[in-house]
Amino acid sequence: SSGINAEYGKDDFKVGFLRSGFFAYCRHPNYVCEVLLWWVFALFSVSRCGFNWTFIGALNLSFLFTGSVDITEQISLKKYPEYAEYQQDVSAFIPSLRMLTIK
Repeated sequence: SSGINAEYGKDDFKVGFLRSGFFAYCRHPNYVCEVLLWWVFALFSVSRCGFNWTFIGALNLSFLFTGSVDITEQISLKKYPEYAEYQQDVSAFIPSLRMLTIK
């Protein structure tokens, strides 16, 4: 046994993209975590050294990942017909409070 639950995400394999787990709340949780990580680095840096260049890096990476979301959304829309419905139901970057109460 590989330890993987065969039923988990079974429907996701049929449509071709993940809609379960973190992806049920946010379409790009990996991007959200990456951006938050860089902002945490910037905040820790400020607590140690005062305001410095790390905020510029965090801001630039925020713009980079926001732009990447737009590109990947266009690709997914062309590749998967069901993706348009998924876009209507799930926020791209930050989960809405409504999504947190439904699950």
